[in-house]
Amino acid sequence: MAFAIVAVPDLLFQSRIEAALRQRGIEVRVPSSGEDCAAMLADQPAIVVVDLQADGFAAPALIRQASAGGTPVLAFGRHTDVATLRSARDAGADRVVPRSQMAEELPALLGDLLAGPAPGPAADTP
Repeated sequence: MAFAIVAVPDLLFQSRIEAALRQRGIEVRVPSSGEDCAAMLADQPAIVVVDLQADGFAAPALIRQASAGGTPVLAFGRHTDVATLRSARDAGADRVVPRSQMAEELPALLGDLLAGPAPGPAADTP
């Protein structure tokens, strides 16, 4: 069964992401640390969803590792943290969006990345 890595410590937001993935028939794995994420990536997930403000996940390293393995990455963070959004894009995330866009467009964002190759350049945000 296909699975997703959801590195999102906010339990409310995490549950919304899990529900959207499960509707697509995708199992969800929630890592407890960056090391846990790295180990899960060896099993080739269908997608990685990462909160850029999450402590303990070293998001740029996680994004690089997932991208190198061909796994699509959906990253999100605060719209005011332009440097972090840019670093995620530079690390190879397929989509980088502000948290508000993630909340509003979650099913569409997941659908775009799970449908096949990345739809083009990452994020529309700075």
